[in-house]
Amino acid sequence: MKTVLKTLACLAPLALSACHAPGHRAGVDIGDWSLAATPLDRSAAALRAATGAHLAAAQGHLDQILAVQAPRTVDNTLVPYNDMLMHIDAASQECGLFSAVHPDEATREAGEAGGQDVSSFISEISLSRELYDALASIDLSQADALTNRVVANELDDFRRAGVNKDEQTRARIKELNEELTRLGQDWSRNIAEDTRSITVDSVAALQGLPEDWIANHAPGDDGLITINTTYPDYVPVMRYADDAETRERLYLVYNNRAFPQNAEVLREVLDKRYELARLLGFENYADYVTDDKMIGSPENAHEFIDRIAALTVVAVEREREALLEAKRRSDPGASNVADWEKGYLANKVREERFDFDPQSVRPYFNFPAVQAGLFELTGRMFGVRYEQVEGLDLWHEDVTAWDLWDGDDHVGRFYLDLHPRENKYQHAACFGYRDGVEGKRLPQATLVCNFPNPRDSDDGVALMEHSQVTTFFHEFGHLLHALFGGHQEWMPVSGIATEWDFVEAPSQMLEEWCFDVDALSVFAHDYETGEPIPPELVGKLRLADDFGKGSNTAHQMFYAALSLNYYDNRPEDVDLMAMLTDLQSRYSPYPHVEGTHFNTSFGHLYGYSAIYYTYMWSQVIAKDLYSRFEAEGPLNPDTARSYRRAVLEAGGSLPAAELVEEFLGRPYSFEAFERWLNETPDVGGPTS
Repeated sequence: MKTVLKTLACLAPLALSACHAPGHRAGVDIGDWSLAATPLDRSAAALRAATGAHLAAAQGHLDQILAVQAPRTVDNTLVPYNDMLMHIDAASQECGLFSAVHPDEATREAGEAGGQDVSSFISEISLSRELYDALASIDLSQADALTNRVVANELDDFRRAGVNKDEQTRARIKELNEELTRLGQDWSRNIAEDTRSITVDSVAALQGLPEDWIANHAPGDDGLITINTTYPDYVPVMRYADDAETRERLYLVYNNRAFPQNAEVLREVLDKRYELARLLGFENYADYVTDDKMIGSPENAHEFIDRIAALTVVAVEREREALLEAKRRSDPGASNVADWEKGYLANKVREERFDFDPQSVRPYFNFPAVQAGLFELTGRMFGVRYEQVEGLDLWHEDVTAWDLWDGDDHVGRFYLDLHPRENKYQHAACFGYRDGVEGKRLPQATLVCNFPNPRDSDDGVALMEHSQVTTFFHEFGHLLHALFGGHQEWMPVSGIATEWDFVEAPSQMLEEWCFDVDALSVFAHDYETGEPIPPELVGKLRLADDFGKGSNTAHQMFYAALSLNYYDNRPEDVDLMAMLTDLQSRYSPYPHVEGTHFNTSFGHLYGYSAIYYTYMWSQVIAKDLYSRFEAEGPLNPDTARSYRRAVLEAGGSLPAAELVEEFLGRPYSFEAFERWLNETPDVGGPTS
C-alpha cells in the first residue's frame, strides 16, 4: 500500500520529489521487465493501450491472490501482490510523466485519462477487505525481518486508507480519491500551461542583465522584446535587471499564474481532503497526512515551524537593514523591501559588501561542462560510471538516456529532460520511471528541469546561474537515491520509499558540493579559457551565498505555515487570500504584494498538501549528515560509499531515523543546522 499511496500522489506531478513510470511497446509481453522492452515515447493510442494492459495484468495478480484456498504464504500471496504493485507502478508513472512532459497534447491528455483509471483501480484495491485479510493471513513465522516489516506496514496503510470502514463509507472514500486525482491533474495542468509574458520596448529596460541573456532576447518584428515566466527568463530578470518597473511587472504576472482557475481547484481540494480525513477518523487532513511521518502530528509541525522561525530573527533583522540601506540609495524614504525587490537588492549587497558579483561565476558554469562534471564528481564519490544510451526513441530531441554502472553491475537507467519548452512541467523534479525490484527489474528515473539550452545559442554555450547548478545537484540527489535504493526485494521499500519528511535530505545534502572548492575544481572551468574557478572566488561565493539565509529560511517557514494552515482548519474557516496575507506578515520578511495570487501556482499545495515543512525538516537532517563529510573530507570516497550503503541503498527498508543513525553513529540532531543558521556573515560594511 505504501507504493500504492505514493502512486496516487504521483498521478499529479510534484515539484520535488520522486514519482515513477512506464510500460512496454505494443506487442511486447508486459511481464517482460527488461530494459530492452521499455519504450521511451508514446502515441496517445499506445499510452492508452499500455495503461490498460498493465491494469489488466494487475487485476490478474489480484484475482490470483484472492483465489488462494491453501494456507497463505509469502510465495502464494505476497509475491503476486508485489507483482501487482509493479504493474500499477508501471502504468501510473508513465501516465504521470507523460502528462507532465510530452510535447503532444493528445498524449498528455491520454496520460491524465490513464491516471484517472489507475486512481480508480488503486482506490478499489486499497479498500478491499478481501485483499487486506489475505495479507493479514500470511504465515510470516519463517520470514525475515524485512518481509515482516513490509507486511506490517502494508496492513497499517490499508487501515489508514479506510479498509475497516463500512461499505457506504468505503464507496465515498473511493469516490473522493478519484475526484482528488482529477483535481490534482487540473491543478498541475493549469500551472504547466500558463506561461505568461511581458514586453519591453527597449534594450535599456534590460540593463544589468547578462550579455548572453540579452543576445538571446532580440526584439521581434514589432520592435518589442518578450520576457516570459519560465525560469531561464524569470530568475535572471529578478536578480539583475536594474529597471525596477520591468522586475515588478514580471513579478506580477509570474505570481498570478493559474489564477483564477486554480483558486477554485484549491477550494475543492481542501473541501474533499477534509471530508476524506474525517471519514478516515482524523480531525482534518493535516492530522491525517502527518500521522505516519517522522514529525507525527500537525501540532509538532506547527512547533517545528515556529522553532525554525525563532532561530532566524536576529539574522533576518540584520539582513533587512542591509537591504534597506541598499534600497535607500535610490529611494531615501524606503521603509521596507518588497518581495519583488529582494533578489535584486541582495545581489547589490553581495557586490558592495562582499566584493562578489553573481555574474562573475557564470562563465564557470556552462551547462554541458556542469553536467559532465556532475557525472565525474559523483562517479568518483560513489564508485560508479555513467554511459550514454544511444538509439532510443525518446519523447523529445533534448532528452538523453544514461546507464549507471558499478563495475560490471548495472545499477539502473535514467533520462534527462533538462531544458524548457512549451507545455512542459515548469519547475525541477525527479520523476521516477520504474521502481526497481531485485532480480526482476532495474530502477529507472527521469530528471525534469528547465536549464538554459545550448541549442539556443550559436556557439552552444549555455551559462547557468549558480543557483541552477545547486538545483541540478539537488535533483540528481533524488535520482541517485532512486537508483541506489531501487534494489530491494519488495516494492513497498524499494527506491525513495522512505518517510516523506526525509525524502529531501539526501538531495539537499548533495547541494553542499556546489560550494566546495575541490568539488568545483572538477567541473567549474571558464568556458573560454578552460581555467578552473579561483579558490578566492569560491570563498566569496560561499560568503555571499550565506547572506540572506536567515530571510530565505524565514520565507520558507511562510510557505510551510501556509501549506499546514490551509489543511489544519475546517475549509469553511479558510479564507485563502486572507490567510496567505496574514501568514506572510507573520513569518516572512517580505509583505504580500497586493494583486498577486502566489498560492494558485504553488504546486506543492496539492502534491505536498500540509507537509511543505518537510523541506526544512529534511534540511536539518541534511546538515547533520554533511557534518560527517566535513569531518572526514567532502570528497572522501570511503565516507561517500559508507553513506551510499547506509542511507541510499537502504531505500525504505528501515525507518529514516535508523538509517541516519547508522551513518552518523548517533541519532540525528539540530546542532549542525543551528550552527549553520547562526553563522551569518558580517554585513557591517564593504570588504573591498
